[in-house]
Amino acid sequence: MNTILNNPYRLLGLLVGASALQLNRHRTRIPNYISAGSQIPTEFTDFSFDSLGRIDRTEPNIANSAAKLSLGSDKMIAALFWFYKGNPITDEPAFDAIKEVDLNQAINIWTKLTSNGEVTQRNASAYSNLGTLYLSGILEGTNTKEAILEQGISLKLKFLESDFIKDFKALATDETYKTTKKELQLLFLNQVQSEVEKSGTVTSNKFLDILTKQEFSAKEDFLKGFVQKPIEQIEKKIEESKNKRKVDKANTVNIGEALKKQTSESLKQLKSILGVSNIKYSSIADKVANEILQCSIDSFNYHHENESSLDYFETAWKLAKSTETIAVGKLTRDRIIDSLNTLEKMKDKEISQAIQVLQSVKDAYETNKARIKAEVLNMPLGYNQTINWTKVDQAIENSINWDKVVELIHKVIPQENIEKIINVRDQATQNNYKDLVNFVMSKLNYLQKNKVKYIVYWNSTNRILIPTIDDIEKIPQWIIWIIGFIIFLIVLRAKL
Repeated sequence: MNTILNNPYRLLGLLVGASALQLNRHRTRIPNYISAGSQIPTEFTDFSFDSLGRIDRTEPNIANSAAKLSLGSDKMIAALFWFYKGNPITDEPAFDAIKEVDLNQAINIWTKLTSNGEVTQRNASAYSNLGTLYLSGILEGTNTKEAILEQGISLKLKFLESDFIKDFKALATDETYKTTKKELQLLFLNQVQSEVEKSGTVTSNKFLDILTKQEFSAKEDFLKGFVQKPIEQIEKKIEESKNKRKVDKANTVNIGEALKKQTSESLKQLKSILGVSNIKYSSIADKVANEILQCSIDSFNYHHENESSLDYFETAWKLAKSTETIAVGKLTRDRIIDSLNTLEKMKDKEISQAIQVLQSVKDAYETNKARIKAEVLNMPLGYNQTINWTKVDQAIENSINWDKVVELIHKVIPQENIEKIINVRDQATQNNYKDLVNFVMSKLNYLQKNKVKYIVYWNSTNRILIPTIDDIEKIPQWIIWIIGFIIFLIVLRAKL
């Protein structure tokens, strides 16, 4: 961590709490050695801890470090990320171990003091110093970067949450510097966050995961401030999705899937920090859900209008369905429900239209049937006069222009719609369609049936329809005479 490796105290070879006299001596003497090209005596570098890594001592750097240690806030930041001697009995041996590059010894000394988890007067400096050692980055080879960062942050926050922070503040600054426990914690965390973002070795999401596990006074304040950046990033992704969707409608399902993936972790963490009822969370979650839903709608409309051969309904429906787990607000959730219902209707539009027209034919037939029978039954009959029900049935059959029905079927249920009707999954709808088709086909003659036989898709013999007695009876008499005459000529020719 750069704040540790280039810490002003380190460049000047001092511990936190060094007197003004020591600071002035190191500030003036070290540049003299640098300018003369001479080796800097160990008394000026004793607490620079070369084992932590390369140190860049130049005259400007020394001057800049000295200037920072004269300002309250800069001096406190430097102190938060450096070592101090709070318990000479244990800290001095640990410092000697670091100088001798025996880091395990230093870790063992401070770990024993912090193992009980309670910060006391005796071990307060161990918490801070061990935290600094972990955060320095020098121990990365012994564990994962995330684990090292978590240990360092945990130790530091426990220290900053303790009542002994007032002793540390008195040691690091003077009485003119006023601050609170919360402010120190925020000062520390803001600096760590900045370092994490610059380094890129640990993701912001992982950093947030680490903090949510900790308990400290400034937790709520820091996390609320922390959420603004991911919210802005999510809004940026939403805007990018909108722009892509407008120019690439054929690919909108993939655009929606990408947005869902890109925002999933951020939304999950915002939810854990803010809670689902928080207006900031619900607002950004609904924005994501609405954009993903729009991707689904645009995809379906585009492919439907272009009569795509892809199974565009399934992909669009799944994408729309996935937004139910994202949306929070009632308006957004209602929009999702409406869209899913609309998609379902649009998916089955072909069979719905078919059922509608077939049902209208059946309804007209049944209405005519009821009317004609009522009229017949209400007619006065003479002595020994009876109703000719054969003629009544014929009148009922002829009350519908079946040639017009065939034309209507061709218009509303074209052959290209049959494949979509076949793929409808709802069995009740399929059965309704089949019942209506069977009804209409039972009323058509042989020639009429042949014209619309494709609607009986479940019947493998519908390609060659054999006329029934009913079919023959429905054929006009003059056609039968012509057919009979042709057959007569064929037979006669055969005999000759």
